[in-house]
Amino acid sequence: MLTDLVRCTVVAEDLKQVEQLMSTVDARSLVGLAPLVEEEAQGGDEDVDEVPMLRFYGENDQRILRITAISNRFEESYDDTKSGGYRDLSLNVEVGWVMREGLVSFERVRDWEALECKRHICEIQVRLRSQHQQSVNGGHNRYVELRNQ
Repeated sequence: MLTDLVRCTVVAEDLKQVEQLMSTVDARSLVGLAPLVEEEAQGGDEDVDEVPMLRFYGENDQRILRITAISNRFEESYDDTKSGGYRDLSLNVEVGWVMREGLVSFERVRDWEALECKRHICEIQVRLRSQHQQSVNGGHNRYVELRNQ
């Protein structure tokens, strides 16, 4: 499945800004599996503790993204020798949308089914400014070459 036909790059000055961005994205996102309405989860037979990365939404929930994958190349455990020193954070987020009066309207995750939204997975790349400059100067091409070996 193609996941980066729509991609953006966010350039952060430092890891603190990366954390702030992730906090903002997290507040606007459902993570992982398809959502369940809180009332259904409380009354159901399913053991919610056995479903990792699942959050519930309430009446006022405004989340418009569903995070489908995260690749954190900022982690200390990431071996950047495999990527020519390249590091970033890559998020795949699903959006649901409908056309209204000729304009695209992004809808809340909780409304995707009811509104019969079309969906698309987009990629958000988060880079530090120093990595971004390297990428612009050909570093990303070296990363792709090493990755594809």
